[in-house]
Amino acid sequence: MYRPFKKLRLRMVELDYNQKDLARAAGIVPSTFSLRIRGKQPFNSAQIAAIARVLNIPTSEIGAYFFEEPGRKMKVG
Repeated sequence: MYRPFKKLRLRMVELDYNQKDLARAAGIVPSTFSLRIRGKQPFNSAQIAAIARVLNIPTSEIGAYFFEEPGRKMKVG
């Protein structure tokens, strides 16, 4: 089963954020965040920037967290 935003989810676990806490820290309504992380609606650029800031994701790595190709396996490590 494909789960969108796998790398983002792993980063959340690394930093001990659940969806609700990350949404609030990024200034996103939790229900909106839920729709987006499930792939039902796209994140907008402001949301991506806010999440990257909270999770300390470098600008150069944002693509790997938010623009993976569906069904494509990521290399870990």
